[in-house]
Parts: sequence; C-alpha cells; structure tokens
Amino acid sequence: MPGPVRVLSDALVDQIAAGEVVERPASAVKELVENALDAGARRIAVDVEGGGIVRLEVTDDGSGMSREDARLALERHATSKIRSFEDLARIGTMGFRGEALPSIASVSRLVLTTSPDASGLGTEVVAGRGAPPRVSPARHPKGTRVVVEDLFGNVPARRKFQKSAEAELRAVVKAVTTLALSRPDVAFTLRAGPRLLLDLPAAEGVAARFREVLGIGGATRPHDVEFAFGGMTLTGVVTPAESTFPSRAHQWFFVNGRSIRDATVTHAISLATREVLRSDRHAAFALFLAMDPERCDVNVHPQKLEVRFRDPSAVHSLVHRGLVHALTGGKGAVAVGGDAFGEGSGRGRDRQGQRQRGREDFYEWGNAQGGAAALGERAARYGAAAGPAVFAAGAGAGAGTLLETPAAGVSPSSYSHSEEISSSLSSLSSSPLGPIRLLGQYRDSFLVAESEEGLVLIDQHVAHERVRYERFLARLDSAGPASQSLLEPVVFEASPDEAALLSGSEALLSDAGFAVSELSGRTFLVSAAPPDTPAASVRPALRDYLARVAALPEGSAPSSALRREVLAASLACRGAITINHRLAPAEAAQLLHDLAACRDPWTCPHGRPILLAFSHEELENRFGRRG
Repeated sequence: MPGPVRVLSDALVDQIAAGEVVERPASAVKELVENALDAGARRIAVDVEGGGIVRLEVTDDGSGMSREDARLALERHATSKIRSFEDLARIGTMGFRGEALPSIASVSRLVLTTSPDASGLGTEVVAGRGAPPRVSPARHPKGTRVVVEDLFGNVPARRKFQKSAEAELRAVVKAVTTLALSRPDVAFTLRAGPRLLLDLPAAEGVAARFREVLGIGGATRPHDVEFAFGGMTLTGVVTPAESTFPSRAHQWFFVNGRSIRDATVTHAISLATREVLRSDRHAAFALFLAMDPERCDVNVHPQKLEVRFRDPSAVHSLVHRGLVHALTGGKGAVAVGGDAFGEGSGRGRDRQGQRQRGREDFYEWGNAQGGAAALGERAARYGAAAGPAVFAAGAGAGAGTLLETPAAGVSPSSYSHSEEISSSLSSLSSSPLGPIRLLGQYRDSFLVAESEEGLVLIDQHVAHERVRYERFLARLDSAGPASQSLLEPVVFEASPDEAALLSGSEALLSDAGFAVSELSGRTFLVSAAPPDTPAASVRPALRDYLARVAALPEGSAPSSALRREVLAASLACRGAITINHRLAPAEAAQLLHDLAACRDPWTCPHGRPILLAFSHEELENRFGRRG
C-alpha cells in the first residue's frame, strides 16, 4: 500500500529534475555551452576528464553575470530568457527553462566564476549536492567559467548506469561538434586531458566549419543546399554522391539553429538519400531549417532535443525535395503530395495540373539500389524491372537486331572454350553449388557460370570482399601480424569523433599491421599498413572502420572481437576488386576457387548476397517452356 501524500523536499525535487535535464556528462556540457552561446560568447573552451564524469569545465568570453544574477542562476526556474507565456511561442534562444545550473549542481560539485566586464572583478558561486550556494568575490576576466566535478557522485543509482569513459567522451565530442556546427562564427576548443580533440577557429560559414569537422580535404567539395518551400528555407551542405559513409554518424539537422531529432525529418532524409545513393551508404550533411518560431514547439522535451511542427507535411516536402535537389545538382527535385509520408498514396495535382508522385513512385522507378529491394524478393533476385523507356527503345527493331548487336560488356564465348578455366574449376567440387563452369563476365562486374542445377551469377566485388575479409580475420587471430611499410606515409586528418575512437583502437590497429603515430590531437601519420592494402585505401579504410565502430550501439566499449570483425570488413571492402573491372579467365577462376574455400561463400561481411542461382526449371518456366 502506498503511504500518505507528502510534498517532496527541494533536494529530491532537484534530483528528479536533474534526471530529466542531465542524463549524462554530454547533457551537462550541452546545457553549459548553450548558455555560453546565449551570452554572446565568441570563444568557448571545453575540458573534460574521465569522459566528463570526473570533471568537466566550460569557459566562455560572453557577457558574464553580476553578483546578483550569478546567485539567482542557481535557483530553479530562474532565467533571463522568457518573461511571459507568450514568449514560449517565439523562443529564439538555445536555453530558456532555467533548470540546467541548479539541476547540475544538485548531482555534482559546481563552481561558477563570472564577471560582466573587463575590470577583472567578478563573482564565485560554489554549490553542490543540494547545499545552499556560497557566493564570494573573485577575480575573473569578462565571461563565465563553470566547473563540474564528480557528476552523479551522490546518486549511485544514476552513476552506475553511466557508460564507459570512452563512450561518455564520444558523447561529449558529438555534443560539442553539433554545437560548433550550429555556430560557425564562434571558436571552439575541446580537450580530453592532454589531448586536443577540437580546435575550431571562427569560420566564414557552414561549409568551412563542416569540412573542418569532418577532416575532408580539398578534393571533396560538399554541395550547397538552398531550397525554399511553404514559407520555410532549407540551407546547409551535403557531401556528393561519390563521398558517402557507412553510417549516419555525420548527419546533423537544425531547426532555427537548434539540433533536433524528428521522425518526419528522418523519413524525408531517408527517402531522399535512397533515391540517389546506394541503400547501404549515407551522405554527410549539416542542414538548417529556418521557419517562423510560432510554427514549431521547442518546449516538448526536457533536453530540447525534439520539436513539434504545426505542418509536418510541409516540412517533410521541403527536406525531401531540398536534399534531392542538392544531391542531383538540381535535376532531381520532384513534387510530393501533401500526405506523401502518411496514409494513402499522396497523389494529387500540382498547380499546373500535372500528376504528383506518391510514395510508391519513389520505389517504382527510383534510380537508387534501395528501390530494387523495396520491390520485394522477386526484384531483389532479378533486379529492378525495366522502365517504359526500355520497351520504347526496342520498338520497331528488326528480328535480327538482338543477335547482331549484343549488349555492351557481354562476351558470351569469352571463357567457354578455355581449357585453363575448365581445369581450374574442377577444384571447386567442394563448393555448396557443386562443380561450375565459367561462361563469361557481364558488364565487367558479374561472373556468369553454369552449374549442374542451372545458371549462376556472382558479384565479383562482394565475392572478393568475402575472401579478403576471412583472410584478414585469420591474420588478426594469428600470433605474428603481417605489415608492409608505405613508400610515402599517409596523413590522416580525423574528425573529433574519429580521434576519440582511435585512442581506443591503437592496440587493434597495431595487431592488424598498421603503424599509426599521433602528430596532434586530430592528425595522425600512418607509416605501415597490412599487406594487400594499397596506400590509396588506407585513409578510406580507417575512416570506414571508425564510422562503423561509432555506429555500434552505445554501452561499454565494443569487445575486441567485434572491433576485429569491423576492421576486417572495412579493409576487405576497400581493397576488393571493384565493379566495371575486367578479369582475365585465370583471375576469375582463382576468385571462385578462393570463394569456395570460405566459411560463408553466400554473403559479404555486410550481408549482401554473393551468388544468385537460377534453376533449369525456373529458366524454362520464364521462357514458357513448361506448363
């Protein structure tokens, strides 16, 4: 039976509020940096120890506070940013609740030092564990410094649910990186003990800050995003289709300068990228949605991570069309019905009376590989159905045209009479498919073979990827890893998140054959790499590995076995035979021979199929030879 109703103590109320506002060290850093931005800071420095659990410090050169304001700042619901209920409808600041400082102070030891001018005279406020704050004079330059120590030290239940120091540091890096992207005009630094993970001077714009954060060189120039719809604007940058990533770790979306997550926006982005990119790759972007503050409610989440849109359909249309427009160079923007992401097809007529495309249209004739998968098992096995243009092109062709003009990239008899191939394939009898005979290569990308059961197609890239993956795993499990020195060392400019992850991967990379030395907090020199890893693949392979590790579920640090598998998959992909690459008969036979020796010859490390088999009966049915 519950006890009698009682009013909670102020200390307990503060700890409950802290649980809503301060989930982890990164939450505290976010709140303190947002306060600094609202104070007009031009330089913000963040220092953390032990992932921010042991200690975190945020220093800014903003407007600072007077003695009385500093004292009131530690009171709950004390804020300078709203005065009336009407102000909630037009919030233009990052913070506004007046809960961050007292909430943090209730679960830590907090010291706030501030000064409103350049006199050097300021105020120090010491508070912690719910005790009354102590206010005293102090010397401090204009601005504010907040030091938080032993976070959740008095709340063991919350403390034990914190992640590892590495995971918490990564969360802090993500929080500061996100805020730095939202304000490229402000300089940011982030230190983790002696390591400088982030050193961003004030930039001219989003594109410059975006390139600096990602550590991308001059060869990769992101596309500008500029699109307007329904009284809203979408601006920012996105990497081109040829520069993609294996995870969504490098995607940022802001509404009126505030980083948010929203199901409507996520669906629009996923739909746009699926139309243009491979389904298993992701663009990097920083997108900024600007709209009338009255059209969105930012007061729906304690940590201000979510918003509620008055017209989510218009937001979806803007984000989808704007991103497609940028990724395709202005050639791919399409009209979308008002309920394109809701119930129904979303079809209708635009102002010119033209039929608008519904949700299913994006899957029917989309040029992304993900579209084929959406057609179902049949399309995934045989490829997307040809569009109307294919039949139009064949109309009126003579009866002998197909035989006289074979398709480009197909050489039906190129391998069929090779004795070398025939003898080599005899060793493939242990393959799950049994003995097969190589017939040729389609579009310099797929091997065509014949088995006792029917026709076999092999994706040469993913087949070689599987072979390399198992070889790399075997090397990592061996006692003496192989390594080769690079003729010219590779300089790897890591993003802040990548730099934090590299510190936890030094032993694994060394075991794999890499020789990596740190030149600065985010610049590394790679002087050796595993065999079969060309110098041109070193930087992409490392970036791919770090992105995949970053995409793993948060928790304790990933196990060494899981990290080995991720590293092997990244190395295997980057050095594998590509599509549109002609293979000599002996090379094709050797690839099939190596594939047959693999533990899993059916899928690549990322789950894509390697082989497609068509039985004799299936082919005869398709040609109408069986009833």
